[in-house]
Amino acid sequence: MRRPSGLGRVIAILALAAGLVALGFVVLGGGNDYTVTAEFENASQLVNGNQVVVGGDAVGTVQSIDLGDNGQALVTFTVDSSYAPLRQGTTAQIRSTSLSSVAGRQISLTLPPSNSTDPAIDDGGTIPMADTISEVDLDQIFNTLSPKTINDFKHVIQGFDISYSGVAPKANQGLRYTNPFL
Repeated sequence: MRRPSGLGRVIAILALAAGLVALGFVVLGGGNDYTVTAEFENASQLVNGNQVVVGGDAVGTVQSIDLGDNGQALVTFTVDSSYAPLRQGTTAQIRSTSLSSVAGRQISLTLPPSNSTDPAIDDGGTIPMADTISEVDLDQIFNTLSPKTINDFKHVIQGFDISYSGVAPKANQGLRYTNPFL
């Protein structure tokens, strides 16, 4: 049986090392991503890995969420090269992805007009809080109501239940009749 030569071993080790370096660039993306940090009033249940979208198309990913000096949420995200660099005047809004998801959030970007002469936001730059909108959760609205208002609201819902009991099919027929789009 023939033993491998020293030169063959060196070439095999170099080939293995080059393969690992290439794999690292593929997996880690090579570090070419354009990143921006947006200042939000609060992070609204946003988490690392949530999508960044433009017009419903995924164009990036939330990378990190930090706390700013004044208590604001500093959300750093990437943007695909086809949308980079973003321009000043870009607005970022945290939105729910659907009503069925408790904490499913995404950042929706609204870009300035294509003929805009606004300067570009540099890689690593910031979208100021004046150009961001945080998600308002339904429980935040209910938390502003007094106990008496909540109790009265319950009575209103119970009243609807009583008034539509047994007549829902006729009420639906009446609504279809008065709706010009049906």
